[in-house]
Amino acid sequence: MAVDQTVHGVPPSLSAKVTGSFAYLTIRDRMPTILTKAVDTIHRNKSKFFEEHGEEGISAEKQAISLLSKLRNELQTDKPLLELMDGLPDTESWNLYMQRQQSQLGDQESASWFKSPWLYVECYMYRRIQEAIGLK
Repeated sequence: MAVDQTVHGVPPSLSAKVTGSFAYLTIRDRMPTILTKAVDTIHRNKSKFFEEHGEEGISAEKQAISLLSKLRNELQTDKPLLELMDGLPDTESWNLYMQRQQSQLGDQESASWFKSPWLYVECYMYRRIQEAIGLK
């Protein structure tokens, strides 16, 4: 069954498949801006990380910026969504939901930023930010 079909009277989820829609503009414009601001904030606090954590703080800052920059590129180029890897208590739930989305899309396309439900990918972005900041 395609993700965009009505099931039991429930309309399809909003997604960025429709150019110009709220979901499309959110994913295309607002979410990359949020990621850019997150990277800028981390970078602006570089000296604070060094003061509080030494070289380990600088290393963590560089890794977080790298992961968030990669995330922004994935989003902007509509790459497939990646499973979470940090092992937090909710990781399995996130990954199971993503697998469900993929099974609904079938083998013809991947669950990606512009094809998956907007609310899921927006929350997923914040969860990936959490993962990027928490990984060591």
